[in-house]
Amino acid sequence: MSLAADARDAVRERPFLLAALRAGVVNYAAAASFLDLGDDDAVAAALRRFAEDLPELETESRDVTVTMRSGVGLVGTDIDEADDDPILSVAGVELAGGGPLTAIIAEGDVDPALLQTVIARLDAESVVVDAAGVAGDALAVVVPRRQGAATLRIVEAASGTIYT
Repeated sequence: MSLAADARDAVRERPFLLAALRAGVVNYAAAASFLDLGDDDAVAAALRRFAEDLPELETESRDVTVTMRSGVGLVGTDIDEADDDPILSVAGVELAGGGPLTAIIAEGDVDPALLQTVIARLDAESVVVDAAGVAGDALAVVVPRRQGAATLRIVEAASGTIYT
């Protein structure tokens, strides 16, 4: 495989670097040194060529309604059984009412891109995410109770600027 192909593969393994290339905010010499693929000048040149072929990073917004539901827990661990429909269910593991967590639910124009943006923003704010998912027209993020209000604000803000 060529050095250029190695550089492209290395960038694809690091989504943050791919987004930065698409946004046009990369110091190519520093990125080449970070990737440590060999001759930094050759890698930087390969990164420049790769960046020229990438689509520009664009932003979108989503029309969503965001609500907060306190007292959510893991069925079988935090609560014995759910009194109502689960808020989030993955492979038989359910989160429903009656526990120590808070669920932030966005309904409307949701998709995995919004979930990715929400998770990245929550990570940047050091918010612990206990569970998250998106299906149909609903997105749910489950966090510790004390982080519920901050998470609600972050989800609302994230829906206004999604990078695609």
